Amino acid sequence: MTRSSFLLLFSIGGDILALVGAAFLLLIRGAEDGEIAARIGGLHKAALAEQPRRAARFWPVLVSMIAHLGTALHDRVLSAHDAEALARSLAASGFEPSKAMPTFVGAKVACLFLIPPVVYLVTVLLGYPTTEQLGAVVSAVTVAMMLPKWVMALVRRPYQKALRRGIPDALDLLVVCAEAGLGLDSALERVAQEMKKSNRPVGVEFALFSHELRIMPDRSIALANLAERTGQPALRRLASTIAQTMKYGTPLSQGLRSLAAEMRVERMVQFEEQAARLPALLTLPMLLFILPCLFIVLMGEPVSQLMGALSSMH
Repeated sequence: MTRSSFLLLFSIGGDILALVGAAFLLLIRGAEDGEIAARIGGLHKAALAEQPRRAARFWPVLVSMIAHLGTALHDRVLSAHDAEALARSLAASGFEPSKAMPTFVGAKVACLFLIPPVVYLVTVLLGYPTTEQLGAVVSAVTVAMMLPKWVMALVRRPYQKALRRGIPDALDLLVVCAEAGLGLDSALERVAQEMKKSNRPVGVEFALFSHELRIMPDRSIALANLAERTGQPALRRLASTIAQTMKYGTPLSQGLRSLAAEMRVERMVQFEEQAARLPALLTLPMLLFILPCLFIVLMGEPVSQLMGALSSMH
């Protein structure tokens, strides 16, 4: 090992120790602030029959440490504009921004300070040349910076898909509840309870919307939050429909029925578009898998007979 690589390894080790020390100081400060909460939690735990195993407590403790680190570095790492954009992305993925943002920031910082040193140590132990070590460290830095965003994108995709699939059903239930005589708050609460059994993301969004309608001093704020939280056009149209019924006094069931019919038509159009794309999508698999098998079945026996006749002539 050369002197330069040894100095680089020593500096990386010092950075890791400094990060661990900072996390330890943050945990001590958090422990002083939460002493009363810890006592109350201890009384509650004493009433339980059995304490959870130590392995089961590992992940909550790790997430708590990452959240403390993100809380301490939130204002230094993110600007106001970046924090607002991150909050929208987390809300569109089904997370509570105020709770998930410190964990996301802490995970990003931890990945940035832990993954590259680990990759460098592995390359040193495996005996890679210096150029390959630098390339691996640069790649590790890139992966560490993008890994939390990739994970959030993986979580956001099925959440948004579940919302698109379940919103028309939720609107049909809202129409039924409105025609049965329920008010807006009661109808939303009932739809949230029913949709949580079949489509949890839709149920969670409607439950949150119902709570905000009851808590917010102005209902337009709750409607704006519903329209902007997930980025779904269907929820924006639902918020605008409810706002129009509240402003002009039109029947809620009539507006919801027309909106549900429009969404059903749009859903059918999307299915027709996907069905129209099938022939183009099946062209390549047919050329690669179906046509060769068809040629083998049709031309296999004549070709074998021809080859047998030619061999007998020779």
